[in-house]
Amino acid sequence: MKTHAHPPKKRRRQDGFTLLDVMTVVLIIGVLGSLGLNQYNKYVARSRRPETVMAFRSIASAQREYLLTHGRFAGTFSELGFKMESGAMISPTEIQGYTYNYRIMQDDGPRSWYVVASGNIDGDGFPDIVSASNPR
Repeated sequence: MKTHAHPPKKRRRQDGFTLLDVMTVVLIIGVLGSLGLNQYNKYVARSRRPETVMAFRSIASAQREYLLTHGRFAGTFSELGFKMESGAMISPTEIQGYTYNYRIMQDDGPRSWYVVASGNIDGDGFPDIVSASNPR
């Protein structure tokens, strides 16, 4: 009598992904997304700086003109007649801009001026401070 050996059973092919595969892909996407978001926030913060540069240039130009007509620098924004397009006058020496607060001072008498712009443009816990003054 012949015995028939049973052919080895073929393994069934499993379709789809395992839970470990899915978790690995989600982890990789999360890491890449957080790096991309961080770089995007830095890019947005850098794009907000030109407001300050343009404001400082306008203030310096207005101060030069004021010096030529009055023989001294202006100590307040209202005295200078300076207004920002998207800003609000908080006090004679302070303007709230779109991203920065601007404060004007005379640190060395009427022959000097100093402007400080402060704000938090990059969303971290530290204020970003930029300043400008008359050339000495």
